[in-house]
Amino acid sequence: MSTKLLLASLKTQDANLSLLIDALEMQKQAIIKNDYTTLETAINNEQKILMDVEREETARGKVVKELAKSMNLDVHDNSLENLINKGSTHFGNDLKELNKVRVSLKEKALKIKNTNSQLKDVIEFSRNMIKETMMMLVGPNKHAIVNKRV
Repeated sequence: MSTKLLLASLKTQDANLSLLIDALEMQKQAIIKNDYTTLETAINNEQKILMDVEREETARGKVVKELAKSMNLDVHDNSLENLINKGSTHFGNDLKELNKVRVSLKEKALKIKNTNSQLKDVIEFSRNMIKETMMMLVGPNKHAIVNKRV
């Protein structure tokens, strides 16, 4: 098992996360613009990307496990960070590239977390707007109808 395979897996995951960020941004814009068709497309795209992310994460875990085994390293949780910390002397010139991709993955994961938080806020705002609009349409005596899950 070589570090080239690990690097390829990490770069694939990096590309997957970039696609996920784009899909989340598309969702946010679709919600803001009230574009249901684009929102539906973005959600479907997100689901496909998430399956790719999960598949690549599984593959990465196997590669880390095999690398740790071939280097005689004790890496219990198959984490990339533990592998790099314990086996930094085994990676040679690839160590710099591994760290660069790892930093990129962390930055993209943080961006995804922030975008998800923004989406949550936008969706909550939209739900409240819908609820208020319904209250205006049905009148103040129909709280039971409006207070059901919007």
